[in-house]
Amino acid sequence: MFDLTNSSRFIQYLVYAILFIIGQSAAMWGLYYTLPFKNLSMWQAYKMAIPFAWLDWIFMTLAINVGHTYNLVTPTQDTFVLIIVQFTLILIINQLYLKQNIFRSDIIAFFMILIGFCISFFHILSKALGIAVHTDTKLTDTKLTDTKLTDTNTKLTNNKLMDTKLTDIKESKVHAFTKIKVHNEINGA
Repeated sequence: MFDLTNSSRFIQYLVYAILFIIGQSAAMWGLYYTLPFKNLSMWQAYKMAIPFAWLDWIFMTLAINVGHTYNLVTPTQDTFVLIIVQFTLILIINQLYLKQNIFRSDIIAFFMILIGFCISFFHILSKALGIAVHTDTKLTDTKLTDTKLTDTNTKLTNNKLMDTKLTDIKESKVHAFTKIKVHNEINGA
């Protein structure tokens, strides 16, 4: 949906962040939206909240796809970003919508989470301890130009892949959408 291949890294991160924040804003607002209504049935609350869940699902799917397609973050870092964005939005909603106080412990907890993300994103401990930083082999586009999946001696005959030597791609770490694109391209679909 978003072709950011020729965009700068900054633009790719910006699109990722905007999609992520929109998705999580919808999710967090959906959680808090029904709180002021005291006498809602479960069905009424569900009808009010489900559009927010749909928005969250759409925007988060796009954000995760951008993040993984352009190798911006790892799945663990996605989780850290999710926690940071949700925590920030909850503090804002609590302060502005529910009129609740934010305490010093809330701020300290936020910075602890932020420090954890920085350690993960910049590989601070790995570099300090001299541990090699593991890089996952990921697919970046449908043409398969950035990551070589097959050996140069691979031959395609009658839409069948012969003598394939895949590089170390772990099945559990490849995004499902990417696997479909690879499968279709290899099989000529």
